[in-house]
Amino acid sequence: MENDVNKKSIIDIAHLDEMTMGDAALKSEVLGLFRQQAEIWAKLLEPETETPNWMVGAHTIKGSARSIGAWGLADICGGAEEAAKSGILSKDEKFMWREQILQALDDVIIEIANLEHKIAMDSLKS
Repeated sequence: MENDVNKKSIIDIAHLDEMTMGDAALKSEVLGLFRQQAEIWAKLLEPETETPNWMVGAHTIKGSARSIGAWGLADICGGAEEAAKSGILSKDEKFMWREQILQALDDVIIEIANLEHKIAMDSLKS
């Protein structure tokens, strides 16, 4: 069983708090926008997409992930972006990267749901 102390957080809460100046409403809004955009971003990574456009999709997700402190997702997207910069990716390569990105994105979305719940519960206590 993994110890909670050793468990790496999917979203860096300290970074998110810094970016939102500790404002719970702003944090909730930023997380909600990220969650809403995720479906659009996933469409940018279809294996049939031309590599330059596909790379823009990976880059977009990377920047957005960094803004909320989702470092793992940002790193995967950065790897995909670098692979695309090195040349035209095959559909299979884009598919493999896409699967990694979507898994990490799903993990971030679940973490966002947990954070949104916590924010809502905290607001009821105050």
